[in-house]
Amino acid sequence: MSEDRERFDEVVAHIRPGGELVELASGVDALYLSGRTNLGEGLLTRLADGRQAAEEAEGPEPLSFGGVEFEINPRSFGKYRYWLTHRLGQLGVSPSQRLPALRFQPRAEFLHGVGPARVVDWIRDLVGAECGPVLLTVSRIDLFADWQGWALNGDDRHRFVCMADSRTLYEDGQVFTGFAFGTRTSGSIIARIYDKTIESEKKGTDYWREIWGAVDEGQPVLRVEFEIARNALRQYGLNSPEEVLGAKGALWADLTNTWLSFRSASEDNTKSRWPVSPEWEQIRRARIAEAAFGIDRTYEGRQQGNLRLLAPGLVGYLSSFAALLGVESMSEAGDALARFVRWYESESGVSFESRVRDKRRNLARR
Repeated sequence: MSEDRERFDEVVAHIRPGGELVELASGVDALYLSGRTNLGEGLLTRLADGRQAAEEAEGPEPLSFGGVEFEINPRSFGKYRYWLTHRLGQLGVSPSQRLPALRFQPRAEFLHGVGPARVVDWIRDLVGAECGPVLLTVSRIDLFADWQGWALNGDDRHRFVCMADSRTLYEDGQVFTGFAFGTRTSGSIIARIYDKTIESEKKGTDYWREIWGAVDEGQPVLRVEFEIARNALRQYGLNSPEEVLGAKGALWADLTNTWLSFRSASEDNTKSRWPVSPEWEQIRRARIAEAAFGIDRTYEGRQQGNLRLLAPGLVGYLSSFAALLGVESMSEAGDALARFVRWYESESGVSFESRVRDKRRNLARR
């Protein structure tokens, strides 16, 4: 057999259903933490004053928490009266005795940049500096694994065996984009299998391409993801971040064995007796690594993605502006734009610098 023929057979084996899948990344994609601690009167007063100032300003105002500069918003964070935002995540604070005092949701860039264990250490140190000892529990964790080589499509929905009754097929026109199993209202478990390349392209999370490394551009990257809420974690006997993170591999193995599976069709009328597909056998063995990809890397990737999404509109508006003024060069258009912005500042009464600060705050809350 020639070398060319051998290479061809290797490629076909890679893309054919039942061939080898390639695991590109896996681990924790979301980690929501709740904390029970004593909120001092001084902190509660600062929070109340800060929110009032934000309401009067109709926008976020700076507020220090644990020695770190956050911004407090004029609105609540779900059930949490005080909503603090930072480039690393969102912090909810509640004086209600019916809720844990704190709720922290790290940004994905922070979580993937330093790894989940470091995120837990950061929030524990932060709260400790402000409030003293804190008892942290996990209110939600998302586990994921990204794959190439799985030729999945919408017609395969009948091959899944799932403990949840609710199943949703997602398509963009005629293009298959994913499945969802279960509903968030159950407060238990949701599974999603979707085209991560499409989602990343739309959201501007360009750091994923760097994390994945060399990929086959002719194939989508499919993400298999489980969202595990507090109720399900408690059924597994898991509460603290250390318990949950320590059990993430076992959680993945159990969920891909008992909660959701992908089967190879057989003549048996009972689908649950169909054999597990070769693809799913590989997915069950995902590493679910506790990886840290570098915080500079993830935040720079997010910035590049945001700029990529902004580019078509920005260039379109700037070229239209230049055409209206009858200029052609970039430098002429830039000079004219600066003069135009200053004129508009005087007309609107709002400085360009204040608009930039508002946009920066909005980006921090995304």
